[in-house]
This record gives sequence, structure tokens and C-alpha cells, in this order.
Amino acid sequence: MVTTYIPKNKFFAPTRIHAIAKKIIADCSEDRARALETFGYFKQMVECNPEDDKAKDEMVKSLGLSQAANDKKVKVLDMMIKMTIQEEKVSPKTIKVDEAKLSFDDIKDAEVFTKKKQ
Repeated sequence: MVTTYIPKNKFFAPTRIHAIAKKIIADCSEDRARALETFGYFKQMVECNPEDDKAKDEMVKSLGLSQAANDKKVKVLDMMIKMTIQEEKVSPKTIKVDEAKLSFDDIKDAEVFTKKKQ
């Protein structure tokens, strides 16, 4: 009988997202290396026969693949930086003041305190 997978922790927990991003970055590096290897192969073909337009087209495509893999890597890193910044944001602490002891000096001190935090 088939059962539904229910994760014990949050599926999109920061640690899981970091692990997925790390794998994507490794895959992008591998894709870039393969694209550059393919570029070298077609470059040798063009050096042997400068009139080979098909090899030139494939050379350009492999450079495009290499650049696309690098762009994806940069996008993932950018998203990870944004996510880390979002995680580190801390909401300002609220100051609890007893209503019975509230005075103008207390309010003034609270305003100065919150302005210094920002």
C-alpha cells in the first residue's frame, strides 16, 4: 500500500534550501566545464578547417551554454544572499512600559532608544 511522504521537518527549511543550492552550484560548475570542453573540441575543428561553418556555430552554442551555466550559478548565489539577509533581519524589540509609570521622560527615552537601534 502506498503511503504519502510527510517530512519530519519543514520541507523548505533554510538548511535544506542551502543543501539544494549547494548541489545546483556544483551542477552548474560541471555543466560549465563540459561546455568549455565542447568549445575546445569545436575550436580544434575550426583550426583544422576554417571554412567549417557548422563547427563555428557549435562553438558559439557551447560558449552560450558555458555562460548560461555561469549565470545560473550567480543567480543562485544572489538568491542565497537575499535569503540570508532575510533570515538575519531581526524585528525591533518592543519596549514594555507600565501604563501607571508612564511619563514624558519615559516616552522620550523610549524614542531615543528606538532611533539608536535603527
